[in-house]
Amino acid sequence: MANRDIIRQLLEHFRRENTRNAVVLTDENVERYYSGYFSELSGCVSMDKIVVPAGECSKSIETAIEIWQYLAEKQYDRNTFLLNFGGGMVCDLGGFVASTYKRGIPFANCPTTLLAMIDAGIGGKTGVDLKLLKNAVGTFCFPDIQLPVDIELLQTLPEEEFRSGFGELVKYALIGSKELFQDLCKLESFKELKPEFLDFCIGFKQKTVKEDPFDHNLRHILNFGHTFGHAIESLFAEKGNPVAHGIAVAQGIYYESLLSYRLGHLPQDEWLQIAEFLKKHFHIVTLSTDILGKLTNFMLNDKKNRNGMINFTLLERIGHTTPDFQIPSFDMSGVCNTGVCNTPPTMSQCQ
Repeated sequence: MANRDIIRQLLEHFRRENTRNAVVLTDENVERYYSGYFSELSGCVSMDKIVVPAGECSKSIETAIEIWQYLAEKQYDRNTFLLNFGGGMVCDLGGFVASTYKRGIPFANCPTTLLAMIDAGIGGKTGVDLKLLKNAVGTFCFPDIQLPVDIELLQTLPEEEFRSGFGELVKYALIGSKELFQDLCKLESFKELKPEFLDFCIGFKQKTVKEDPFDHNLRHILNFGHTFGHAIESLFAEKGNPVAHGIAVAQGIYYESLLSYRLGHLPQDEWLQIAEFLKKHFHIVTLSTDILGKLTNFMLNDKKNRNGMINFTLLERIGHTTPDFQIPSFDMSGVCNTGVCNTPPTMSQCQ
């Protein structure tokens, strides 16, 4: 059964805006469990559905073109409402389609994964991948309704996807709340989540986005872990062994925390605490010189970069970050060596 608040908000919006057509965009996995989730809406609007293959492979310009063509063939106009019902891929893809079809149609995200509930479904960033380059094409476009999350949808979430969402949750703790991170350290399993953990993440992102909606400065703190993380994600995709986004981000958090320590930002005791925690819940990829070189090539194409320099968000301490730390070049072998560095590089080595 659908969440009552979600249905109520949608019905109120449809009546207020005189919406006649609504299209649900979802993937095969969500459709398998929740095919009738929005059936109650059919009494108010004409409902249609588009189901795409599950997985990051659908987050492409080719899939977007197929959806645009379907909407056009059905002669859906600019008052057609697109309801993105799925995880991060569906929210990103659907938001991009909605922001561009007929120069913009109304939409909302109804996230079904932990990652989408606390991150991808919030904030107005939409986009698709360009081959192996993550989110290389996209727009800023905010949902017409910010729907509440339905945590009951997490009951059917596979373990890998739950762990992926946990990776993003760890990010929020490290950049915004030492108290939350300490609470996470007490967990025996990443599935032992409390609703207030989600509430913090959602509130933190909403507050950050409100202050910097178009990603000019403050919002960059949300990129922590994503420079390495996106590169790791792209590398695994290139090898034909894709890794879930939040799991790649958790590995990115590990190496960007290490980088923060080696550059003299993060205290040693906090780096060791973070490293121990991440190794407890995630498999951390060992960065050989060869792998590190490939990751660097992907990082050089990261959309956050400026003037050819790799852009990082670094930790000053747990709960506090420094965004936009730009590094034209640095000793990658120092990052590859995951042991504690007794003498962090001086700041003169970075610009």
